[in-house]
Amino acid sequence: MIDDAWKLFLEGDDKSFSKIYHAYYSELLAYALNLGFDDERSKDAIQDIFFNIYTSRKKLNHIQNIEFYLLRSLKNRLLDIRNLELIEIGELQQDYFEENEKIVIEKIIDEEKEIQLKNKLTNLIKTLPPKQRRIIHYRYQLDLNYSEIAEIMNLSTDAVKKNLYRALKKMKGASPSNSLLYLIHLFTTLG
Repeated sequence: MIDDAWKLFLEGDDKSFSKIYHAYYSELLAYALNLGFDDERSKDAIQDIFFNIYTSRKKLNHIQNIEFYLLRSLKNRLLDIRNLELIEIGELQQDYFEENEKIVIEKIIDEEKEIQLKNKLTNLIKTLPPKQRRIIHYRYQLDLNYSEIAEIMNLSTDAVKKNLYRALKKMKGASPSNSLLYLIHLFTTLG
């Protein structure tokens, strides 16, 4: 349904844009709040990314997974806002840049090593039913608790726990014994 709305939006249908906005707004707000940003900044950042999507729709034909794109865009926008605020109040100094450069270099090296593991995790998650994939996504990527997931998905808390357990059990059965925990940690940190 959302994939169809995305395609229609790219073709110029403004009503589909509204459907996409309403379908993802709550999830994006929950994600931003869980990243530690306040309500107002989070809402502003969501508005910014949807404005950018609307004004640059002709350049977005390459986007295959709108949910991932929205989450990644929101995270980047929030980090940009935080960095701008730090610059404006003068807290960003040369030491920060030197440390950030080291972190970037280490991150590049780590990302090269983690690409294969991330692909393995992605393939494991693709084997799960859609409901279990969403629960994994909410729990490990958005860091929502069981009751928040239950509310979003209109399930009981016990149903969320059972589905998560089944998903992890299936993934563990399909991967080497020690690698599942590392893969979930990787999934969580790579967002």
